[in-house]
Amino acid sequence: MKAVLTVFILLFLNAAAVAQDGKTNDKVSTAQIDVVLVTDLPIFISLEKVGTKTQNKVARLYRHQNSRVKKALSFKTKKDRPKLT
Repeated sequence: MKAVLTVFILLFLNAAAVAQDGKTNDKVSTAQIDVVLVTDLPIFISLEKVGTKTQNKVARLYRHQNSRVKKALSFKTKKDRPKLT
C-alpha cells in the first residue's frame, strides 16, 4: 500500500510540475538565400606540379610525457629472467 501511495504522489507531483511549465513559442526569423545553378564547366583546368620535399625523419607521438625515458630504463638483462630449479 505504501508503494502504491508513493507512486501515486510522484505521478501527481510530476503532472503538477509539467502543468506549471509555461513554454512560449517564439517566432524565428528566417533568411532567404538564392540558389545559382552552374551549367558550364571552365574552359581549361590548369594542372601544376607542386614541389614536395622528401624527408626521411619519423615523427613519434607519445601518450605520456616521459615515455622515452621509461622505455630506455625498462631494459632486460639475462639475470632478470626467472631461473627454473
